[in-house]
Amino acid sequence: PTHHRSVPDDSLTSTAPMLTPLQRGYRFMRGDASLTLAVVILSAYIFVLGPLAEIRQINRLGLDVVFALFLAAGARFVFEPRAILRLFMIFLGLTVVLRALDHFIDDQWLTAVSAACSAIGAFFLGALFLARSLRDGRMNSHRIMGAVGAFLLIGIVFAQAFRVLALFVPGAFSVGGAPSGSGDFAHSAVYFSFITLTSLGYGDIVPLHPLARSLATLEAVTGQLFLAILVARLVALEVEWRQEQRERLHEARAKTGSAPGPAG
Repeated sequence: PTHHRSVPDDSLTSTAPMLTPLQRGYRFMRGDASLTLAVVILSAYIFVLGPLAEIRQINRLGLDVVFALFLAAGARFVFEPRAILRLFMIFLGLTVVLRALDHFIDDQWLTAVSAACSAIGAFFLGALFLARSLRDGRMNSHRIMGAVGAFLLIGIVFAQAFRVLALFVPGAFSVGGAPSGSGDFAHSAVYFSFITLTSLGYGDIVPLHPLARSLATLEAVTGQLFLAILVARLVALEVEWRQEQRERLHEARAKTGSAPGPAG
């Protein structure tokens, strides 16, 4: 008798190619999890690294450059729509250049333009976060984190607006019970912006000028409306997704039920 040697079936023994760490990292950045990573780094910059730079524990210029490079890389490969992305990249580049000049040149207008570019860049970054978080589909924790990032960026936008106002309106804000100069208030702008955005208001910093009061009121109203509208939209997206899944399930069951059975 003829003996045949068994040959293993390649279709059964072959496995999918293993992804390299670089490929896994790229896939991660393309997914929703990148939103959580971006917001964690943004929070670290706002609440930890920024204050350390203010008290000169770390180099402010170096921190701004590294953070800008991170935002540019993340936005370039992750975010849509592209039109907003391009605007964000333009103002991000302008902000880095102007902050570098402001680090070496003491000029009021240069500081004001740098703050304005920072505010516009933060606005476009918040729009990118929202576009990614509020697209159609099932809601998850990463998309919620993206919406949180947009909320944080509202505080940054108003902080820069407060800085510009303090530059050109001396004594617009009271710090510790006394009218403050622009230099003293600049270190407290982010703090004041977030306690206003959340309607906390300790009272240690008070807007004195009518424009400062109007801007603070606008931020407080924006913060409350944003949260209310955001929660409603997130819930609506989840409800829509579940309703769509139920409809697809019903259609599949209807097709299966109407299909003819096997011949007996």
